[in-house]
Amino acid sequence: MRILGSIGYGFMALALAGGWAFLYWQSSAVDLASVEGSRSALAELRAIDAGWNQRLVDARLHAGAAQFGPPRHRSAYGRLETRALRLGDARIGAELVQLKRAFDDKVSQVERYAAARAQARALEATDPGKAADLASLADAIFDQAWLAPTAPRLDTLARAIDRAFDDALVQAELYRIGLLYYSGFLLAVLAFLVWSLDERRRLIDRINAQLREANETLEARVAERTRELSDALAKLKESEAMLIQSEKMSSLGQMVAGIAHEVNTPLAYVKSSLEAVRGSVPQLARLAGETERLLALLSAEGADEAALAAQFAQVRALVQETGGQDPARSPLQDLERLLKDGLHGIGQISEVIGNLKNFSRLDRSNVAEFDLHEGIESTIRIGHAQLEKRVLRRQFGRIPPISCSPSQINQVILNLLANAAQATKDGDGTITVRTGMRDAAHVAVEVADNGHGIPADVLPRIFDPFFTTKPVGKGTGLGLSICHKIVENHGGRLEVQSRPGVGTRFTMVLPVKPPVATPA
Repeated sequence: MRILGSIGYGFMALALAGGWAFLYWQSSAVDLASVEGSRSALAELRAIDAGWNQRLVDARLHAGAAQFGPPRHRSAYGRLETRALRLGDARIGAELVQLKRAFDDKVSQVERYAAARAQARALEATDPGKAADLASLADAIFDQAWLAPTAPRLDTLARAIDRAFDDALVQAELYRIGLLYYSGFLLAVLAFLVWSLDERRRLIDRINAQLREANETLEARVAERTRELSDALAKLKESEAMLIQSEKMSSLGQMVAGIAHEVNTPLAYVKSSLEAVRGSVPQLARLAGETERLLALLSAEGADEAALAAQFAQVRALVQETGGQDPARSPLQDLERLLKDGLHGIGQISEVIGNLKNFSRLDRSNVAEFDLHEGIESTIRIGHAQLEKRVLRRQFGRIPPISCSPSQINQVILNLLANAAQATKDGDGTITVRTGMRDAAHVAVEVADNGHGIPADVLPRIFDPFFTTKPVGKGTGLGLSICHKIVENHGGRLEVQSRPGVGTRFTMVLPVKPPVATPA
């Protein structure tokens, strides 16, 4: 708006200056040089016309004395036309045309008179009769040339030039009067502008005083406001982290049954193995005690052969009793097998607990090289309870490890698998997990299902926070929104294609090497 105002003021100033210049130019527009030049050319043409008349009289009174020579009026007429037309009066143009025609006619008559007089003189001696006829014709031409209207046309043109000069003087006087009033108006406008600028100067001085007063406390207010914004930003980040954690724990809550199943199965054969070991320990302890006594008898001097044979027989019986009917079977092999089974079960339980730890902790800056296939398998084990009644297909391609926050990526995969499971029916659902390279710098993880699909009017809003189509109490509306934010923070994108009644496919595209460090 200020630029438009400045342009408007500029045009107004140009218009006022242009008006004053126009009036000044019009007030001094009387061309005195043209008027004087025109009058000089008229005088020259009058002299030429008078000279022609004098030579005509001389030629008539004194036969053979007339010498007309070439016409000299054309250059004088040209100067007259050039100067007179500058006065800008239409009447002058018309009179110039008539004047030129009159002079051309008179020149023609003069030339004809001169020719007739010359022929008559030439025939006076040889043919007096024809010479007399030519003399009569010359007298008639003389009358026409003498009465040619050159002088009246010159007078008429002179009066037209005088009238045009008078009109120009009157018009110039009017423009001078207008210029006087217009100059007074411009002075008034200039005085108003000076007064207005002075008022604005005083207003600017007052504003500058207020600004100086405000600047004295501005730094303190800025520091206070910055501190408030920093506190608000810190609280916002904390709330965001807690919100993501809350959604993560909500997803884990839906998987509790599967986790219990994953823990109870290995725990059962760990318990069975430990009970079998506990049942074998007394028998093995008795065998060890009898074997020690046998070794003591063998190492003693003068041992009783009967006692030694009896002790040896008892140890053999205990060994056979412990080993059963299989002579190759030993108690230690049984213990080793039981302990191996127990350790395997404990390892499976530890793996489930490790997966739970990865999903439940608050990872704020844990960025590392991550094998997506390992993360998918870990997530599938976590969600086993919801996925066990669906057909799960793995279509893994060759992909390199990527730099990311493993816990956050696992959370995205878990949420996508849970949504796919909820969109399909028990015993009839098929979920496909596919991995591959989107291009040389990006990997893609697809989670597709054959569920009920997403309606077209709902699809654009699925990533909006707190938007859900589930009944009240069944969903927070934050799962996909948080997944979308996590993927974007990793420099990737989360795509979705869905057809109602056919199924839905979510595609997570992630860079192998993020351009910047992954945010919290």
